[in-house]
Amino acid sequence: GADRPGRRIAAMGAVSSQSCCQGNAQKVVCDFDQNDQKPVSLLYFDDLTSTASSSDARASGRLRGVPVTRVQSTKPLLKASCFDTSGVEEFRSMLANHGVNTKTWGRRGSKSIEHLYWEVFCHHGCILTGIGSPSLKRVTRILKLRVVADVESEEHVLVSRLQFLHDGQQIQRHQVPVRRLRWSMGDDNYLLQDVVDVKSGSRFLTEDCAHVESWETCSMSALEEILGVSATLHPFKQDPAAYSYIMEDDQLSDGYPGLNTLYCVHQVTFKILDPGHPKVACIGLPHGQEFATADEVFDLERFHSMQQIPIGSQLNVWSWKTNQDLVQERSRRSAPSNAPPEPDGTESKAMKRLENELMLLKRVQIPMVKSLTSVAKDSMAMGARTTLAPTAVQGRKGAPNPHLRRILQAKSTDWKTVRKMAKSLLDEDYSLDQFNRDLTAFPELFLYLRDGVGDTGSGRTTDDEYQRTVCAFFAIYWLVRLDIDGRQGFSFGTDSDWNALQESLVKDGEVSMPSSTAPGELQQRLYKLERRLAFFNNAQWGFFRRLMVDAGLLEMTPGSGRGQYQVKETRMVSLLALTAIHDIMKMDALLPTVQPEHDGYHGYAAGDVIGDHDHALCYLMDHYPDLLPSFKELDHAERQSVQFTQCNLCFNHGWLVQAEAPPGAIFTKFREAINRDKKLHAGAKDVALYFVHWLTDLAGAEPTPLGGCEKFVIKFPLHVLNSFLQSFKFIEGITSQTETQVMEKYLKHRWSDHVPSLGATPTGPHSIAAMRLLCMAQANGRNVVEAFSQELPKEDKDVLSVEMSRTGCAGQNFSPDLVPTEVASRPVGPAFLIYYGPAFLQMQCSSTVLRLRILAEIYRCARELWPEATTLVAASVHVRIDTIKGLSVAEIQDVLAKGELWLVTKHNESEAYVGRASHKKLNKYVSIGQKFQILDLGFLREQ
Repeated sequence: GADRPGRRIAAMGAVSSQSCCQGNAQKVVCDFDQNDQKPVSLLYFDDLTSTASSSDARASGRLRGVPVTRVQSTKPLLKASCFDTSGVEEFRSMLANHGVNTKTWGRRGSKSIEHLYWEVFCHHGCILTGIGSPSLKRVTRILKLRVVADVESEEHVLVSRLQFLHDGQQIQRHQVPVRRLRWSMGDDNYLLQDVVDVKSGSRFLTEDCAHVESWETCSMSALEEILGVSATLHPFKQDPAAYSYIMEDDQLSDGYPGLNTLYCVHQVTFKILDPGHPKVACIGLPHGQEFATADEVFDLERFHSMQQIPIGSQLNVWSWKTNQDLVQERSRRSAPSNAPPEPDGTESKAMKRLENELMLLKRVQIPMVKSLTSVAKDSMAMGARTTLAPTAVQGRKGAPNPHLRRILQAKSTDWKTVRKMAKSLLDEDYSLDQFNRDLTAFPELFLYLRDGVGDTGSGRTTDDEYQRTVCAFFAIYWLVRLDIDGRQGFSFGTDSDWNALQESLVKDGEVSMPSSTAPGELQQRLYKLERRLAFFNNAQWGFFRRLMVDAGLLEMTPGSGRGQYQVKETRMVSLLALTAIHDIMKMDALLPTVQPEHDGYHGYAAGDVIGDHDHALCYLMDHYPDLLPSFKELDHAERQSVQFTQCNLCFNHGWLVQAEAPPGAIFTKFREAINRDKKLHAGAKDVALYFVHWLTDLAGAEPTPLGGCEKFVIKFPLHVLNSFLQSFKFIEGITSQTETQVMEKYLKHRWSDHVPSLGATPTGPHSIAAMRLLCMAQANGRNVVEAFSQELPKEDKDVLSVEMSRTGCAGQNFSPDLVPTEVASRPVGPAFLIYYGPAFLQMQCSSTVLRLRILAEIYRCARELWPEATTLVAASVHVRIDTIKGLSVAEIQDVLAKGELWLVTKHNESEAYVGRASHKKLNKYVSIGQKFQILDLGFLREQ
């Protein structure tokens, strides 16, 4: 029905739960609408480094998602099994007699002999000339459609960058929409002796050939056939001056290797005059979003079941690219590859592919970007405007990030829908599917869905970050509904109709978002039922509920007795808005530059790009709220609360629970804010709101929203999660204790609370480092502590012990019996925060000691860039290791084997980055005076 996603596969009458589809290169998943079987979205692994299929694309590629539109094909679609076998063999023999070897056709991106047979005799998309002579030639006439539109004030061209073909092959390319013109031969003969019509004397390659469809007539209908939009609509205008006709003769066909081809190409240009017109939203406008189209018989289920798909049927993934992008792509693809051939897949790679395919099923469909014109009008009608930053600040062209300003300026949130979301959360009939659909009310979420936004500071893809944000929203949905279906959805995930799985069903073998293709035993093993049941039965649900009440998100229903709650709509709207905007600054291309009047903001100088995504968001809140629609239009008091939690509070709870940062970076600004604003007391709403947001954000950290909150439920051992929750009581001590005292007590608690027991709390010069490493490594903590204590070379152990004992606080030290003597006797700074250090140590592997040695070398290089100084004792520097956090030691070493280096590069006075560099890049750094240190990882070569 309307409130069910109906996750089914259009399988020519066959119906199953959502399923994977096996091609040569990867598996893809497509969600379909239950009523009309139209595909909603496509999720797939994309190996962007390959020009053809790769057997390891699913294991190594990026997971991407796009909305899908069905289009009506005018091509005659025919299964290969319907052909006359003798006719195909006779055709093959004829080609062989002309020196064309078809044995390799149908593999590695090429088309099959049946495809050419269909193209000549069924589709009439080409003719063969030179029959009976040494000069056999295929002649095909092509209409290329160059569709251009302004995206963010820059001209973009629409290209097909991925094609999923009827035979399961995946082809990567950058090609404008193409329509083959159909031949119409009077005697129905498409095998000819010459390129001259013997009856009329006309040549088949003239621009206006009488034996082929009119390119002018087809140019008007081709857009609808290929993209599902009509060129007769108001937004489209054909540019006659841009028309061209060229012939490309004696070309070796990529589709049919060895077959000489003449291409007669008509190119027509269509300009989209109004990219914001709702009629072109289906092709990713106005924001330049990727999308996909599939003809009416393209069937993913039949791929997997090995049933035949009609020849000519395909699915295209489309992307909007600048002209410069296309030039760079052509240059990259034409460059010779020095990469060695991939080895045969191992069992571990096969397992990884299966895991990836199952993960696809637990991701939500990708919404199509819609025109926000009507939304803006609704918001204005509701009077949702607030006072913004001064005109002088708003008016500076492009500040603080031109890309961000072009995308979000003047956008508005659909507050009517957001308020409905908040009000409906405790309505039993308000389904998870409807909640997910309503998320399109937040314009900031579409930033994740824009191809070309670029890399993220987290090292994940923007698709991953979108799914993680949705998972955080789902965590809110489920935590509010604990007495309805929340505990079940949070712990067990959903079935294929997005209903929360019940305990009895998972005990009977059900898993979230089941696959009809993967082995049931494997699905059970990866589902981790025992952990889910343990969480469901032992999680501190009462704590979660109390925190929601303390934050002002829920309240007891008056006169209802105990146990009945209602949503406080205005406050819940604030939490939803905060969730929508919180992680958008993880996209590097959107990071703001500090303007001259804000010099010194959070330690950043004018002209610095703010690399920390939390500080970047705060900068926008403080100085450019007009660029955050879901923040600027909040109720005034609620906007202040959100700003307090994200900016004034200056607290990152993850830094504490993972001991990622020194105490000064964690607590100093937090302590100042608490003392200044007097916010920390029992039930303080704004502090509680911060912790609710932190919990839901962490709960949604895995990009698998339909699998439940897997970060909490299956990634953390329950005792680790409980230790996280117990950290709240330590934080309250900041009003009466120093930053370092609070952190030391927390570290000791985590050590003594570890399961299995690690013995007495350690003492000695390496103790603080050992306790911090335990927290950083989480479930891998025992292995890391043992490697640190027993295997790590002394010089590396000493470096970690010294640097991890720096406090970043003036006049504060950890207890003298827990740190090296030089730290206790000579306070200096700055202290270092190794950003994503926990993720680097949490990888379960046999090279734990090598990862510790790499970490020690990073600290060494950072200290060279920031020499010890007593004047910097209260300072902390962020060293970001995004680029290596998820790499194995072997992958890090591979970079060195290729002749490149790993550097720690000073970004500004507060930040440094670890990254790889070629010798050319190194020389450039030297020439411009860029400060850096080369990581000395020679010990990796000794292994």
